[in-house]
This record gives sequence, structure tokens and C-alpha cells, in this order.
Amino acid sequence: MSLKAIPVNEPFSIRGGSSVYLATLDGNRCKTMDDLFEEFATVLKFPNYFGQNLDALFDCLTDLEWLGVDGIYLQVIHPALFCSDESDSITLEKFLDVFKQSLLAFEHHPIHFHLIAEKSFLQRVTHSRFA
Repeated sequence: MSLKAIPVNEPFSIRGGSSVYLATLDGNRCKTMDDLFEEFATVLKFPNYFGQNLDALFDCLTDLEWLGVDGIYLQVIHPALFCSDESDSITLEKFLDVFKQSLLAFEHHPIHFHLIAEKSFLQRVTHSRFA
């Protein structure tokens, strides 16, 4: 139904009455693309058929029905470390593009997705503007 981007260190509230899933994606554990796939699969409990590639990441991120919740709160910490051990910046840009496209899908999704991260990261992956 919606996507809400929430900057880190700013107050937010969780609506009562909904079942929610809270997860943290840590850039310290995502320094390669393979690590990134593994971290997403772990924190969002991806099914065993997750293919460990960008297409499969998009497919799983735009589904998430297996969590059985009304809302997901994903906190992203240390995003500057994403793919930092990769030899080129194209890898990171490809990931960011897939992540951004998957977040756009939540504008019309039955699950409410709340992304909590540094403002600079939110600006890279959403269309939102933050002061």
C-alpha cells in the first residue's frame, strides 16, 4: 500500500494493531555483492529458492508475503560499506538501482514498507527529499 522512508535518528511511531517485522541490514556485513545477497536473505527470511542475483533480489523484495505481516521496518546501517570490497562502483550502482526499483513497487503493495536509514542513503534509493 505504501512506502515510507524514515531518516535515522528521527522519531517515528509504529501504528498499533498491525503485525510488523523489524529488521536491520548492516553494511558491515555487505561488503561484496555475495555478502549483500546473503544479508538480505537472512534478515528478510528469503525462501530457499532465492537465486542470489539481482533479478532474484528484486523478485523477493517485491513479494515478502512469506513474512505474514502488515508492515516491515527495515533499518539500514552503514550503507556506505555496501559493496565496498568490490573492484568497481558499477556493482554498487546496479544494486542501488534494483533496490530503488523494488521500493517503488511498495507504492501499490499490500504490505507497508518503512525504510529507516541515513538521509543520504534515502535520497539515493527513494524519490523523497529530506531537509
